Amino acid sequence: MSLGSSLVLYLMIGTGVAVATYLRRDSDGAPHRFQVASSLLFWPLYLPLLLNPPGGIDRNAEMKATEEPDSEIDVAIARVEEELDRALQMLDGWAEDAIAVEASRLDELKAVWRMQADRIGELNQVLESTDTSETGLLGEASSPTLPRQSTAGGRIRQSEQGRKANINRLRELRDRMQADLTGSLAWVRELVTMIHLARYTGAPASRAEELVAQIAAAVEGLSEVSDWSQETVRAS
Repeated sequence: MSLGSSLVLYLMIGTGVAVATYLRRDSDGAPHRFQVASSLLFWPLYLPLLLNPPGGIDRNAEMKATEEPDSEIDVAIARVEEELDRALQMLDGWAEDAIAVEASRLDELKAVWRMQADRIGELNQVLESTDTSETGLLGEASSPTLPRQSTAGGRIRQSEQGRKANINRLRELRDRMQADLTGSLAWVRELVTMIHLARYTGAPASRAEELVAQIAAAVEGLSEVSDWSQETVRAS
């Protein structure tokens, strides 16, 4: 291809880039006049700008900013799971049979941890969105005085009292579930360190099997909490 042909092709591409640059608008709708003129000759520098949609970077940053961060409970569960997996990997060649025996219960334990964390998160959202003020629906005090409608006033007071009692029960349920989950995580972390200790002090494989069985048994306590929670909801 001759120099003249290359120059014509170069300018044709530059013209297309210049037109595209002109059509691209600022936030106020004004065309990029300087960019239009310079893009005709220096179009290779403007291609990345044209390929990147306006505000694309800002939208990506906004999406990252709006992503919900992991809760403290989720972070704690992930940390304990990592420590537990690392300890179980050490059992290879020493007490690997313990993993085979308790594999299903260990998986169940992790699943119950996540389920419990989800329920706690849901309860937190419910409690945060629940109006706990002393004001009734119509802006009146929660204990209105209605001399001409004493029956209606009594029903309102009774309903408000029942509502507050239910909110308190929800809060107690959340606190109970969170305390039991935190206690389970702390107990497993302690047992994990005991596995490391047994490994490096030359303890027999039976000791590791016993510790793994205790870790797997932690799911039973959380299952009891789940049953208790369901019974509480049904009773209400």
